Amino acid sequence: MRILHMTTEFPPVVFGGLGTAVGGLVNASARSGLSVGVLLAGGVLSIDGGGYGSPRASYFAENEPIVSPEGVTFFQISPFDPVEAAVRVATQWRADLLHLHTAWVWPFAEAILERTGIPLVYTVHSVDRAEYEIGQELGHILEHCEEQGIAIGRAERLVALTQNETDLLRHYYPSSVDRIRIVGNGIDDSDKAKQATNRVKDSDSPLVLYTGRLVERKGIRDLLAAIPYVLERAPKARFVLAGGPPPLSGEEVARQWLPPECEPYRSQIHFTGWLNAAELEEWYCAADIQVVPSRYEPFGMVVLEGMLYGLPIIASALGGPLRILEDGRTGLLYPPKDVSALGEAILRLVIDKDLRRRIGVQAGEEVRRNWLWSRLVQKMRKVYIEALARPHIPFAAPLIEHPISP
Repeated sequence: MRILHMTTEFPPVVFGGLGTAVGGLVNASARSGLSVGVLLAGGVLSIDGGGYGSPRASYFAENEPIVSPEGVTFFQISPFDPVEAAVRVATQWRADLLHLHTAWVWPFAEAILERTGIPLVYTVHSVDRAEYEIGQELGHILEHCEEQGIAIGRAERLVALTQNETDLLRHYYPSSVDRIRIVGNGIDDSDKAKQATNRVKDSDSPLVLYTGRLVERKGIRDLLAAIPYVLERAPKARFVLAGGPPPLSGEEVARQWLPPECEPYRSQIHFTGWLNAAELEEWYCAADIQVVPSRYEPFGMVVLEGMLYGLPIIASALGGPLRILEDGRTGLLYPPKDVSALGEAILRLVIDKDLRRRIGVQAGEEVRRNWLWSRLVQKMRKVYIEALARPHIPFAAPLIEHPISP
């Protein structure tokens, strides 16, 4: 079974949870014995691991592929290349199945399907229309909405990350119902994460960490609105917001997001700007609490990451966090967009060292029991087998089955 993954992100080219999730699945699949290839459209990988923008990075479909130490075969095309470049990769590598991870590269995937007829599995990492309507994301998120609808209609199997995402797919695309399978993302353990989990964190000036993209649906404004409430009552607490577009410094990100109400507390609110994996790991080790204030969260790789490092997590009670966390045991959940409830939850953990410790330990145990990739990849293998066994059905579903709300 030869699986060709199509994505715009793969470590070290990572701008959010997508790249982390795809990288984890691909490497776990290789470890499990599957033959795995990755077709990266955009971004830049390099032979020396230099990552985005490396001068040695360009390797394209017509050149020799790169094989990683894990046995993964990598190909790269430019987003502006003709679709034949992707078809050439799929045919020359002799892929048995195509695994799509984003509709941004749908034209390439569509060409492969039309020229080769190999089955398609599509992991819908987020529903564009839900990001717009529920997450209150800006209208640009709908740029590939139509293509996402076509991809959903063409897939032999759709992978939803949670039951909540399954419900959204059923709502927006009713014809997809019978083809949806739920397989969450996973995470790989590390010695550093184990050490962080076992370390007693009893700081009198606890560090509250946000990690991830800084976009509307992540609830950044709700978190920033809650910070003054917390610091008025716990003046030693500190807040770190890790993330942001790669070209911008932490100060530039702060100027974009920091509201006037937070200015009196500026010395206790730190924006890091974009971080690589090693830099982000240091913040996970240093933190005492993690906050995931999303308005729409299909899964939340950052939830698994925080749990792995033994952090007690405060998260909106929706989507992935609601599926992953148990309120009061492995995290604290609060109603989405409720700034007062968010502030109270943060304050509760800031003040109570014992509660922080208890929840963090239980979160670390939970993620290692149920969310490691070695467990999740077996579920994905079953999806692949189903897709390969199912006769190909031509696309017939309408592109949009419900109008988009104004």
